[in-house]
Amino acid sequence: MDNTQVTDHSAAAPKPRLWLRIIVVIMLLLALTGVLAYQKSLQIQEQIAQGSQLPPPISVTVAEARSAQWNRRIRAVGTLVAYQGVNITTEESGIVTSINFESGDEVESGSLLVELDNRTEMANLESARAQFEADNSQYQRLLKLKDQSFVTRNDIDTQASLVDISAARINVAKTALSKKRIYAPFSGKLGIRRVDLGQYVAPGTTIVTLLSLDQLYLDFTLPESNFKDLVGDQLIEFKVRSYPEQTFSARVETWNPQLDANTRNISIRAIVDNHQRLLAPGMFADMQVRSRRQVPVVTVPETSIFYNIYGQAVYILEQPEATENDPDPDFRLAARQVDVAYRNDGVAGIASGIVAGDRVVTSGQLKLYPNLRVAIVDDVPEYQPNAQ
Repeated sequence: MDNTQVTDHSAAAPKPRLWLRIIVVIMLLLALTGVLAYQKSLQIQEQIAQGSQLPPPISVTVAEARSAQWNRRIRAVGTLVAYQGVNITTEESGIVTSINFESGDEVESGSLLVELDNRTEMANLESARAQFEADNSQYQRLLKLKDQSFVTRNDIDTQASLVDISAARINVAKTALSKKRIYAPFSGKLGIRRVDLGQYVAPGTTIVTLLSLDQLYLDFTLPESNFKDLVGDQLIEFKVRSYPEQTFSARVETWNPQLDANTRNISIRAIVDNHQRLLAPGMFADMQVRSRRQVPVVTVPETSIFYNIYGQAVYILEQPEATENDPDPDFRLAARQVDVAYRNDGVAGIASGIVAGDRVVTSGQLKLYPNLRVAIVDDVPEYQPNAQ
């Protein structure tokens, strides 16, 4: 009986409580969290210490902006026109009996181009000459009889008038005959022949086009505001679509002193030398007229110009004021929007945005930004973007 009681007492011993186990687990988690937080704080302090050190300045090359005077260029469009150009026509009707040219020939002034049937005109000329001979012979006989008083003065005057009329008829016949032969009025290049041998042509029928091409006219207009920019012998540079890489030149010959009443534009004519025959009448010319007015600009290397969302800009150097902590501060960058007036042979003319004496960055703009510290060097290594 006693042994049984002891066994029952051991079975009734209390087990550890669940809440004690939970407390132990929480304490372990808190200890682990504290260790991780301490390590993270050390990393943050290390990064802050590294960030407090300024990066070294970026190396750039610079150039000084210089003042200059520029003849402003005015953009315009024009049309090339033949120096002389006509459609060769006939004044009289007739059958074409002779064609003395081929399409595209070069002809000299006075060259015979076409002959029309002239048999009627030749007959009229012979008739007029015969009549003149008869009238003149009778006149000479009357003059011989005048001294013998066989004729009156009135008879002699009447016959003299008949001689004059016969001579005039000869001239009329010669003029009609000459209109059957068509000549080149000036030297030039012929176009496509418009008539055939044996064809009947009426007065005014176009036979061929003749153009003088050694020189051409360049006709264009400018707005009223550019009237004061014009001067005689002004140089004009222009391009045509047939030769997009080649620049041609012309000089202003004259302009209309009266503006167009509807458009208020000035009509201007320039002369182009075309001995090489590269240009042709009717071509469209994209041109620039150099104004006689000079505009003050500052010049910088063209490589200093870059583009941003506002347009064209340059970086200039600015040096902050010295302080006790930094007696020799590094240069800082400042971006300036500029108005580029022209670009020519690697030089850009700036109308506004910077002034003479400003130092502009000429290379390495891809890695630059405003307020960046920079150092001036003679040469900058080529920028290599970071590989991704």
